[in-house]
Amino acid sequence: MRRVKSEIAVRPFASDRAPRHRVSSRRGEVHTLLSLFTLLTSLTSLVLSELPRVPPTEPTDTAATFRTLHGFRMDLLAAEPLVTDPVAIEYDEDGRAYVVEMSDYPNTDQAADKPFTERTADLPIGRVRLLEDLDGDGKFDRSTIFAEGLSWPTGVAVWRGGIFVAATPDIWYFKDTDGDRKADVRRRVFTGFRKFNVQSTMNNLRWGLDGWIYGAGGSNGGAIRRVADAEAKPIPLATGDYRFDPTTERFEVLPGGARFGMTFDDWGNRFICNIRNPVQHVVLPAEALRRNPHLAVRTAVHDAAEAGDTLPVFRSSPPEAWRVANAQRLARDTTVASPRSESTATGYMTSACGITIYRGSAYPPEFYGNVFLAEVAGNLIHRQILKPNGVTFTSTRADPDTEFVTSTDNWFRPVNFINAPDGTLHVLDMYRETIEHPWSIPDDIRAQLDLTSGRDRGRIYRLSPPNFKVPPPPKLSQASTAELVAQLANPNSWWRETAQRLLIERNDIPDMFLLQRVLSRSTPMKGTGVKGRGESRSNSPSATKTSDTPESLARLHALWTLHTLNHLGNNNLKTALGDGHSGVRENAVRIAELRLTAAELDAKHPLSNDLLSLTNDPDIRVRFRLALLLGAIHPDQV
Repeated sequence: MRRVKSEIAVRPFASDRAPRHRVSSRRGEVHTLLSLFTLLTSLTSLVLSELPRVPPTEPTDTAATFRTLHGFRMDLLAAEPLVTDPVAIEYDEDGRAYVVEMSDYPNTDQAADKPFTERTADLPIGRVRLLEDLDGDGKFDRSTIFAEGLSWPTGVAVWRGGIFVAATPDIWYFKDTDGDRKADVRRRVFTGFRKFNVQSTMNNLRWGLDGWIYGAGGSNGGAIRRVADAEAKPIPLATGDYRFDPTTERFEVLPGGARFGMTFDDWGNRFICNIRNPVQHVVLPAEALRRNPHLAVRTAVHDAAEAGDTLPVFRSSPPEAWRVANAQRLARDTTVASPRSESTATGYMTSACGITIYRGSAYPPEFYGNVFLAEVAGNLIHRQILKPNGVTFTSTRADPDTEFVTSTDNWFRPVNFINAPDGTLHVLDMYRETIEHPWSIPDDIRAQLDLTSGRDRGRIYRLSPPNFKVPPPPKLSQASTAELVAQLANPNSWWRETAQRLLIERNDIPDMFLLQRVLSRSTPMKGTGVKGRGESRSNSPSATKTSDTPESLARLHALWTLHTLNHLGNNNLKTALGDGHSGVRENAVRIAELRLTAAELDAKHPLSNDLLSLTNDPDIRVRFRLALLLGAIHPDQV
């Protein structure tokens, strides 16, 4: 979704602003007036002529509009009337899809949508649909409106047979208890998110390894409070992200604050995107910043990819007529320095959203860990290769002078992705004639546009690799605890994360030994040098490690599951601190920090020697996390 320009930038004509240079002579004044008259005449002719409209493409004809690389294809899974305006999706343990429909984008009353004003009067017409594949062919056959009457819905997370839904100004919990596929439990959990800019709203709920649900906070801010605790002091949220514990409903503010999109890699690193900043890594954790409020930190977020106003994209669709007219106007206006991406109708990244790291099992190995981004204004999908770089990452374009997916259809509006149960990425397409923010379009041009055109349309695609065959749908609701533990080693992240969630929900105490057994199957690190320390970080395109194995990822999930359920003993944690894989050691240090901020670290503590020995760890990320942990300990205790 796109950046909103300043108020002066959306004025219709340059005559509203004074010329940059004062002309002292009368002859100069006449010349200037004539030039302005000529400019105004040409600009007026651009707008007064009727702007042509582009018709939509019917779902059965969309396949011919796509241009894809590497033999991939876009397979249609659902279209209107089964789904409209999809912006977020989550699959439950049996492969049913909860799809968030932002039907109220960008407004429900264009006349009342004024720049820089609260939008509290917008009608709540957003919904959540439940989509099901009844015959197992990988395409959806049945659609049910699960919940409706939502305002600006943008995120969903499954929990205990129901779902949390982010819908400004609230976060809701919905659940169907009578089996009719419609929510009869409807509970507001949090409220207070500011309803201001529709493209800066909070969005994209994602499960973290720690058992908390994370959300991208956008930049609207707010004063957030738990609805069940009316006496609680609201928590201020400015430009930042957040997380909450689904069990205790504790809420915390985090560094971040980008526009639309959030993703994790396998090891818990969090990434966001911000229209012209395609890949941003959140480097510093909130707890480290809170410990020293006087520390001058410019930002906790690092631009892993090149960012700015000149990032090229290579669309195959023609620019819309209104965009050409507006770009010509901005290019001729010498009184305002417009962004290059706005004064040129096409060719630059202006709308990076839906950042998702591919972590499935269906694509060739070289795609694992790649970053996929939707460039919604350019009707395309962009791909980058992410690599470790010190304690952060670098990300670079994967496909020189082209894009992974483009469409000749101007209505193709990809906004988000998900790592699906079938091992592929599923693509959410709002399918709108115009996706622009109303505040970004001059009044006279906007008068010729219907910003709600396509509100009754929407598509979901599978980005399928060559020779892809649809696997059987999951049935994890019927899995035993032992079977769920086994899924922690699945090469597809959806299966690992869903299994971990179900283990947390069940809290099967008698079978905790199964998780402890997984954690104990580590090849311990040896010595203090680089050689012989077991698995270690590499600069592989996966942004994780070439030595990542199903077993190391299983130990990671077992570690966090035991911690979340309060069944991680000191001996278990000692084992993880000495694990042969640096990613497991790094996460063990994170958990140790959570424990040791409540306890004292001294020579008598059972973890003291294990932690301090990691000062010589060859992996810089382990040493970085250890430095953050030591910052939480009083110097007299070390």
